[in-house]
Amino acid sequence: MAQFPGLSLTLQGNKMILKSATGRADDRLIITKAVIGDGQLTKSIDSLTSLVNPKLEIGLSNIKEVTNGQMQLQFNFDNKKVETGFYWREVGIYGKNGDSGQEKLIGYSNASGLTSYIPDKTNAIPMQRLLIALGVGDNPNVKGLIDLSTAVTREQLDESIKAHNSATNAHQDAFNKKLDTTSSQYAKSITKHNQGLQVTKGDNSQEIINFITSNYNDSDINKVLNLGTLKSLLGQGAIVASKLDANAGFVKFANGFTIQWGRDNYGSEENSHWVTFPIAFGECFSVIPCIIGASSDSIKIYNINNTGFEKVSYFNFRVEHSTVSRPCLWIAVGKA
Repeated sequence: MAQFPGLSLTLQGNKMILKSATGRADDRLIITKAVIGDGQLTKSIDSLTSLVNPKLEIGLSNIKEVTNGQMQLQFNFDNKKVETGFYWREVGIYGKNGDSGQEKLIGYSNASGLTSYIPDKTNAIPMQRLLIALGVGDNPNVKGLIDLSTAVTREQLDESIKAHNSATNAHQDAFNKKLDTTSSQYAKSITKHNQGLQVTKGDNSQEIINFITSNYNDSDINKVLNLGTLKSLLGQGAIVASKLDANAGFVKFANGFTIQWGRDNYGSEENSHWVTFPIAFGECFSVIPCIIGASSDSIKIYNINNTGFEKVSYFNFRVEHSTVSRPCLWIAVGKA
């Protein structure tokens, strides 16, 4: 890339910056574009009103304040519009006062002999980034007219992706559509009921999940257990075996009732992953998983058998290839 000395303001550029200091919207300094060319500088920069020999206009990609009184302007460009190759020797910044103002050359710089060659469009070059510092003094009445058609750099893309991934509502509409919150398969709310739990579904229909009573049997697979019944069932036998390990533990009672828990740290872009119980159940009743960490993904149990379960997670902000494996904590209940 050509090596330029610092940007020098033109006489009309100085006047435009001074005018913007009034703070009025009609006087605001708006940076509009950069122009590059191959002209040889033969007169004072103060008197310039255009480049000596302009070759390519470049839209503004980004503008930010880097220090008090100094703005950093970023221009991204390639050679897709270059019909004839040229030696890049000069650069100028254009702007205007107010939305209806006349666009004028604000600042200029010339690389003299430290040029670089920009070929024509038949010899494509990677996206180039031109950073220019513009001193505007203690003047907040400056903005940039961003050209949204200008391709972003990798750094800007990474920043955007980072902001997107940290947003709590990223792709919320797409997620709701995929989830189908109006379906009878979606639970809108769950409230306590004197017979059990009352579930209000996405289509506003309601269903009551009855409590398991002390007179339970093995067919009560669609009922919910309350604390009183749980205490009664646990009281039917003492603990006969246990392993009190936070990462892979269990408690087994004399009547066969068994609770197991663990921490599975496996995470990858695979569609699913099997987790093995510390001990095998005679029959596994249920497994409840919970994703570890501040992930926006959801998790479900894909398969269960007496020796383990298959977990799968879903990206809440992707439509294609949405299944992955995420680390989780889990608890399982069953009987020996």
